[in-house]
Parts: sequence; structure tokens; C-alpha cells
Amino acid sequence: MTIGGITTQKAKRTGRILAAATCLILMAGLLVPAALTAGEGEVTLTLRQVFTRIGSTEPPSETFNYRLTPAQANNPMPSGSNAGGYSFTVRGTNDANIGPIRFTNPGEYEYEISHTTASAPGYTYDQERYTLKILVERDLTASVLAYNAAGFKAAMQYAHAYNHDDGFRPSDPKLMTDPPIVKTVSGNPSKPSAFTFKLAAGKPTNPMPAGSANGVKSVQINGSGQTEFGTWSYTTEGTYYYTVSEVASGVSGYTYDTMTYTITDSVKAVNGQLVVTRVVTNNANKQVTALTFINKYSSSSGGGGSDGPKTGDDADVNLYAILFCAAGVAALGSVGYLVLAGRRRRKDSK
Repeated sequence: MTIGGITTQKAKRTGRILAAATCLILMAGLLVPAALTAGEGEVTLTLRQVFTRIGSTEPPSETFNYRLTPAQANNPMPSGSNAGGYSFTVRGTNDANIGPIRFTNPGEYEYEISHTTASAPGYTYDQERYTLKILVERDLTASVLAYNAAGFKAAMQYAHAYNHDDGFRPSDPKLMTDPPIVKTVSGNPSKPSAFTFKLAAGKPTNPMPAGSANGVKSVQINGSGQTEFGTWSYTTEGTYYYTVSEVASGVSGYTYDTMTYTITDSVKAVNGQLVVTRVVTNNANKQVTALTFINKYSSSSGGGGSDGPKTGDDADVNLYAILFCAAGVAALGSVGYLVLAGRRRRKDSK
């Protein structure tokens, strides 16, 4: 019995050890959802793509574009990368293996994966953005963590769909009015600053241009200049709202434009084709054709960005000061002349 009892205890302990080991293996799988480590100092990332067709119409193309962007310019990158990052494509339900990325030094390296396919009629795109953190140990073994836009650990997976059988042909993004963002800086800053502008959907489910995440897309302009957010396609009738505003970055010396523009898209079917009527208005509900922002810069504002006195005002003040001084000198000369004349008259009378 004693021997049997020992054998039973050993079996229980063995079962617990196996259960713990299984749990650790599962946890390891969750912690490294996006990478296949090819060897010491090498990492190959895996991106999974899910594609669905809704209806019987075949899509004209089901190849989707992606980009791997390094957070630091000197991060190691896969072969074929350029200065802006590494671009690649995935078709249908295939997986993409990105790499290998070779590391020669320990450290923590950060990257971003984004979907970059331009909008096309009938397609619904997954616009998730993933942040990748690769930790390379001293022995050059590497581990990868992937986070979604909400900051949670997740496997890198994109789900796209195509639907051309809902009774209406989707709107054509090429026909959509894309008002430019026009940035003007008044004053004379010593160097241009970067200004950020945000397009926000009235509802997170609204269609958005490529490069958006959770109903928001941001773009930047250095100094004065122009840019655009891009266009997209609608697959359902309705009224859709968006807002455009500047993000106040708090750069010293600038007063930021607080204007908020509203984009209203009315989508209706015309002979089976969805057509977009777009109206863009400013804070005063006045219709505009461009998203204009003006930032004021003043080096003497102490960070507040006030305009300060104008050059013309300073010139007027200086002119008045000169005239006042001249009048004073003339007055003193007149007094001196009268005193001397009085003395001569008294002397002559004697």
C-alpha cells in the first residue's frame, strides 16, 4: 500500500508538472504571436490575412498592400527596404513572412505594421495598426510582442471583405472631392515647425482613407504648405459626418488656429450607382473649398504667440518723439531770443 501510495503521489506530481509545462507553452505562444525566430540574431515576422467575398461577384483584385516602418531610423530592416520602410503585398487568405530581420546588437527595437491599399469600390478594409517590440538579448536571442492600436497584445491579422451585390454599385473614390489642407504661418520663425491635422469620423464605423485607425487619420505639414487626407468609397446610402482640426502641439511662440471644419457626405443611389454629395463648412457654417489654418508666430510672445506691436506703429511713435524734441528745441530758442532782446532794450534806455 505504501508503495502504491508513493506511486500515486508521483503520478499526481507528474500530472501537475505536465499541466504547468503546457500552460507555459501556451503563454509563450500568446507572448510571441507575430514572429518566427529563424535563429540567433534573426527574426521573421508573420502577418495573417483573412479575405471574404460577400455575394457572387468576383473582385477585380484581392491583393493588399502593407508597410513595415521602423520607429528609429537605424533599426535593422528586411532586405529590399528603402528609407521610408519595407513595403510588401498579400493576396487572398495567404500569410506573409516578413524577413528575416538580422540583429547584431542587443536592445529593444520598435516597428509599426500598417495597411496601405488605396480605397477601391466594393472593398471594406481592415485599418488596424500594430506596434511591434522586438527584444534582443545579449546572446542575440530575440522575442517579439505585437500590440494593436488599443494597446493590447494581439496576433497580426487583417480581415478584408468585398461586396458588390448589395443592389448598388459603390461610390467611386476618384470622383470624391478631397479639399486640401492649406497651412499658413505668419511671423518669421527661425526654422519651420511640424503641424499636425486630424480627420475624425462622426462614427468609428464610417469609411475612412488608407492609413486611418479607429476612425482617425493624422497628417503633417512642415511650416507653410498643403496636403490631403485622401479619398474613400461608400457601399451604403446615408449621411456621414467628419471633422477636421489642427492638433495644438504647444511649440513655443505659436498661436494655433482653433478652426474646426465639418465634412458632410450625403450618399444616395442614382441609377444603381452610389453618388456622394460633399459639403464642407467652417465654424460659422459657411461653405468652403479648402481647409485653411493660420498660425501666428512671435519671438517676443514668451510662448503665448501674441502679435506684439507692428512695425508701422513703432515708426509712428518714433516720428512723434522726433517732432516733440524739435518743438522743444524751437521753444527754448525762442525763449533765449526774447531774453536777449529784453536785455538790449534795457541797455539802450540807459
